[in-house]
Parts: sequence; structure tokens; C-alpha cells
Amino acid sequence: MERKYGVLIAVVASTASLAIVGSLAGYYLADRGSPTVEAGSDRSPDNATDRDRTPARDADDAPQTPVGTDRQTYRLDRQIYQESSFRLTLTGAETSDGTLRLTFRYRNDSPLPWPLVCPSREDDLNSSALTLADGRTVRPTDTWCAAERAGEAVTVAPGQSTDTWGVFPVSPSPTEPFSVSWYDFPVLTDVRLG
Repeated sequence: MERKYGVLIAVVASTASLAIVGSLAGYYLADRGSPTVEAGSDRSPDNATDRDRTPARDADDAPQTPVGTDRQTYRLDRQIYQESSFRLTLTGAETSDGTLRLTFRYRNDSPLPWPLVCPSREDDLNSSALTLADGRTVRPTDTWCAAERAGEAVTVAPGQSTDTWGVFPVSPSPTEPFSVSWYDFPVLTDVRLG
């Protein structure tokens, strides 16, 4: 009988520790207490945008060849953060018309939801930046949070992932290194497109 209670206590303690890790990981984004929206959930067809319908792609699906005359896509697959079963990866980049669009994947391999919160649009656009090789800091002109979920809580469901993005008004040379500061996650250094 005691062994059964010992196993039960171990299971409860393990579940509680995963909940704490998930909650702490969720606070990497600003502002708390907004309505929850399930990440990756489809909006109704009448008010959905193309961004809402963009399917999540595996990193192997990211093309390496130009899409148009001045558009180039790159697969990066650089891990920014990993804590327990929660992971954030810079998966790819696209340059076009003097801009750089970075794609990020939040992956939750835990049995519990990963709660995240998108700040207000103004705060969101000041929460991330690129630092270029010449020392310039460049803030995004738009992000997934700012465009789609400003001020809302977002949950990455257990066993799921969701892709987000940020657009920056710069197009670095493929060999020029830069750093990526994405919210309060650790800074990713020496990122190169080529």
C-alpha cells in the first residue's frame, strides 16, 4: 500500500514541476492576464488572413532557392532556447525588397500547455531587435504577435508547435553576421544567412 502512495506522490510532484517550468517559460514574453487564444488555431474563413492559414512547415521544407528575382529564402535551424520540453528555434529567413523576415518555431514536447503572452503592438515592436555587424540595432516593423495577437495570451498545446515571424527593415549580406534578440529569450549570436 505504501508503495502505491509513493508512486502517486512521485507522479503528482513530477506534474507540478512541469507546470512550474511551463509557467516560468511562458513569462519570457511580456504582459500577463489577457484572453487566451490557442496558438495555431484556425480563425473562421471569413476573417482569416493568409498569415492565419500559413501551415507550419518542418525545417526540411524550407526552400534554399530564390522564390523571385530579389527574394531569397534560407534555412537556419538555430536553437535559441530550450528548457525541459519547451524549445524555441530560429528556423528560417527570407530577404526581399530590402527586408528580412525571420521565422521562429515554438515547440512544446511536454504533456502540459506552454502559456505565452503577446505584448501590446507598441511594446512588441520594441521587444526584439537585430544587431548588425556594424553595430547598428534594427527593430522589427512587424511581427506575428503585433499583427495577429497583440495583447493576447497564446498557448502552445502539448505535443504541438507554432511558427511566428518578425520583419526587419534591413537585408544583410548572406555572409554578414548579425545577432537576434527575440523578446526576453537568450540572444542568438553569429547568425549568417549563407
